[in-house]
Amino acid sequence: MQPLEGIRVLDLSANVAGPTCAMLLGDFGAEVIKVEPPTGDASRRWGSTRFGVNRSESSVSLAFNRNKQFVSIDLKNPEGTKVLIDLVKTSDVLLENFKTGVMERLGVGYEQVSKINDRLIYCSISGFGRTGPMKNRPGFDLLMQAYAGQLSITGEPGRPAVRIGPSSVDVLTGTMSAYAIAAALREREFSGKGQQIDASLYESALLTVSHMIVDYSATKKLSTRWGPFFPFIAPYGIFQAKDREFYIGISTDKMWLKFLNEVGWFDLRDDPRFKGTGDRARNQAELYEVFVPRIKEREAAEWIAMAEALDIPCSLIYDLSEVSVQEQALDRESIVPVMGYEEQAVSVGIPIKLSRTPATIRKGSGDLSIDTDRVLAGLGYSAEKIAGLRDSKAIV
Repeated sequence: MQPLEGIRVLDLSANVAGPTCAMLLGDFGAEVIKVEPPTGDASRRWGSTRFGVNRSESSVSLAFNRNKQFVSIDLKNPEGTKVLIDLVKTSDVLLENFKTGVMERLGVGYEQVSKINDRLIYCSISGFGRTGPMKNRPGFDLLMQAYAGQLSITGEPGRPAVRIGPSSVDVLTGTMSAYAIAAALREREFSGKGQQIDASLYESALLTVSHMIVDYSATKKLSTRWGPFFPFIAPYGIFQAKDREFYIGISTDKMWLKFLNEVGWFDLRDDPRFKGTGDRARNQAELYEVFVPRIKEREAAEWIAMAEALDIPCSLIYDLSEVSVQEQALDRESIVPVMGYEEQAVSVGIPIKLSRTPATIRKGSGDLSIDTDRVLAGLGYSAEKIAGLRDSKAIV
């Protein structure tokens, strides 16, 4: 038995954060019903790559919507809202990321549906949270990178800010929301009551810069853009070798001495400016003025071999074609074929391993509305009633 087997999740969310949350719950055995509007989750139309019988799936939807059933309901149609309420009655979790107030206007806000099912865990994901002066503002990953200060430290010094490549704020928010839902389900075992979870992209983004905020509060010195380096430790970052870029992280004094003794840079070893971790962090500019040119004298593979022998963290800067066939990823099933599209696509597998009750991939993503009839039949709807809902356009 999987940890969340027997838990039913209604996933009304779209894009990345909410779908990530629901997918992680589904991986651990929850029954996830993804409820989409007649036009589908907006992320189905992102990018140019298309999958599915009706070509209604994008790379994004394939990546974050496994282990779900797909139902399409028009919540603006009163009959559609009634269908959702019937689903709520038999569900343990409702997950939504509408703008604050939308669910209430539709008649399915937390206070409204908790009267129907007081055991329901109701997780609301929004840009800035459900309270405060920004509560009605929309939220997107890059907006949060800007608002929470991530972009102020990302990019090259003296140059424009650079977007953090992947949608890391979205994925982190989805992961934290899954963690909160698991905690609320655990608490429900004692109280017998559900509750509302208020998750925000903003606070997830803030969490990633928490140590920088602590540092500023103590020193009143703003962090500048760091480029490939890290202000707390040096040498630590991305360096250009003779042939390609690589990462090395010399994070302790022991590593620093081992490295210098191996490479023979005794002038740096004996320089008091670079003696301790704090000294090197404080004098990074002077250190890199000497260190960076010397790194360019050898090929990356030579530096990697040396660092690995000395047990110093290091890596080439791999592109996605290399990542998708890495031996480590394949051995741990971190990269797996997308179920249903095995000949066309691979994606990330289960990111967390449990020894006794592991998560599983039981179903790939699916075309819009593909499971609607089966899910509604499970609620006791007759074929005639389902046909009537379709005629009224309450469902697709």
